[in-house]
Parts: sequence; structure tokens; C-alpha cells
Amino acid sequence: MGITHLALQYLDQLSGGQRQLVGLAQSLIRRPELLLLDEPLSALDLNYQFHVMDLVRRDTQAQNRVTIVVAHDINIALRHGDHVLMLKDGRLVASGAPETVITAERLAEVYRVRGRVERCSQGKLQVVLDGVIAV
Repeated sequence: MGITHLALQYLDQLSGGQRQLVGLAQSLIRRPELLLLDEPLSALDLNYQFHVMDLVRRDTQAQNRVTIVVAHDINIALRHGDHVLMLKDGRLVASGAPETVITAERLAEVYRVRGRVERCSQGKLQVVLDGVIAV
């Protein structure tokens, strides 16, 4: 994970992102059968967000584990998820493959935004937001 340089520092000396990485490393090293990550990318810059999600995916596959990631970033769910649950006010709106759950219609229904799902230059799906429907 590239965090060995943090080993001799006290936790209160670390940035929020560094703490996030240390916590994730502590979780992965225990090799749990089920891993629940609640907003694991919240304090990380874009580079580390991709690095961490790729690491989590590889480790999940290597350990044959179930990993549940709670994320508010729709593009993270779309790009890295195998199965997505979309909730609104604590109720399940949709469940399934990311490309079937994350649609322009559901973005409008759940988040009250106008958006579309497009393929980026790498062929991956991404959400492009065009504006809000209502505040």
C-alpha cells in the first residue's frame, strides 16, 4: 500500500488520508471472510482512490471474500462494483449489476439530478452530471 514510512509515526500525527490507509491495511492484514468498508475513500486524493479500490478488488478476489463498500460516489460504484444496491431514504430502490442499476432515470429519482451514463475513453462507464432537478 506504500505506507511503510508511516510505521514509526503516532496516529495523531497522520493526516486523514494516511489514517484511512492505515485503517484499511489493518483490516486487510487480518484476512476477514467479510470486509465492510464505510466510505473508505473519503479522505483520499483521486490517485489513492483508484489505487485503494484496485487493491481492495485484487485482495477480495485473492482471498475469495465478500467485500461491501458503502460509497456515495456513483462513479466509484459504477467502475468498481460487481453488485450495487441503490438506496433512497433508507429504502432499497434497485439492486443488480452497476450498469443496470445506475441509470439516468434512477439518478433523477434518487438524487434529484440530471445526468447520463456514458463510456469514457477506456470503455468504462461513468456518470456525467448536467445539473440538479430540485434542491
